[in-house]
Amino acid sequence: MGKYIRLKEENRIGTITIDNPPANSLSSEVLSELERALDELSSNTSVRVLMITGSGEKIFVSGANIKELADLNKVSAIRLVSRVKEVFSKIWLSPKPVFCAMNGHALGGGLELALHCDFRLATEEARFGQPEINLAVLPGAGGTQLLPRLIGLSKARWLLLSGETLSAKEALACGLVDCVVKAESLLEATKEMAHQIAEKSPLAIEAIKKMLRFVQSPGLEEAMKKETEMFGELCGTEDKKEGVLAFLEKRKAHFQGK
Repeated sequence: MGKYIRLKEENRIGTITIDNPPANSLSSEVLSELERALDELSSNTSVRVLMITGSGEKIFVSGANIKELADLNKVSAIRLVSRVKEVFSKIWLSPKPVFCAMNGHALGGGLELALHCDFRLATEEARFGQPEINLAVLPGAGGTQLLPRLIGLSKARWLLLSGETLSAKEALACGLVDCVVKAESLLEATKEMAHQIAEKSPLAIEAIKKMLRFVQSPGLEEAMKKETEMFGELCGTEDKKEGVLAFLEKRKAHFQGK
């Protein structure tokens, strides 16, 4: 497919593998290739189900490059997250079920990508979280809206405000993931679940997905726009500069509320 995305079609399942070592970060080039892959598979009538996974064994997708975040101001930050949301919306709005096979940690933008999928499977060693608060910003690609809709407001509030992460076992218990398996079994387990749906009527599947979005997303479109604006506002603060610098220098951040 390209330099960072691999495509495979087999038994009505279209698999997208994000391959941008060492951390599978979502660079602009990766996003562009991911968008093309989603468009190609969504229009392929022989593909009934999509699966998204990552290369490697430790990290599914790491999200934004922290060094790139350091240079963001309000305008460029809004431009960036708007572009990410544009691509992620193709997952959320896909007429075909999308399975996310998380081969490792899903943090920040990586978890936000997974939240846009219909089903999430993970390895036993994987961890999950939205650590953006540690950089004095918020999850700008849907995390503040999709996470509470999936696991409940109280649990999501803690994860978003503390920046803590969940183990695979904890993620399964709160409904963040649907299944936890050994690393060597992840892809086969995902395909097994996907096959159960691939045999169903694609028209009925699309109709059900549309109706479920009414349940899942009351007010979501407007809330997503507000999230984008708030991300931009925070990226223009001194606290964001300090948070990113502290992360890169591996020291504790000292926030001043400016």
